[in-house]
Amino acid sequence: MDGANAINRFRYIILPHMARAITIVILIQTIVLLGIFAEIRVTTGGGPGYASTNIAFLVFRTGILSNDIGAGSAGGVVAVIIANIVAIFLMRAVGKNLDA
Repeated sequence: MDGANAINRFRYIILPHMARAITIVILIQTIVLLGIFAEIRVTTGGGPGYASTNIAFLVFRTGILSNDIGAGSAGGVVAVIIANIVAIFLMRAVGKNLDA
């Protein structure tokens, strides 16, 4: 710690102490962003192109707007699987924070 510059203090002291909190924030934001649909539909309609499209809006666009119900259903299943994987990692991270 003595003689360390600002970058080394951040890298070896501050960042390791913040790692769990950063992990939890990233996982919670991922789950929230998977569920955003209305904001995208109302403001941009998913465009221009696919610039503001997320998984939920892509499932809607595929299933409803393109009349491809099978692909929309498959996309919905994939979205649920991804959300469950993120939720599992979140539960593990929160469990580690409770133990520490």
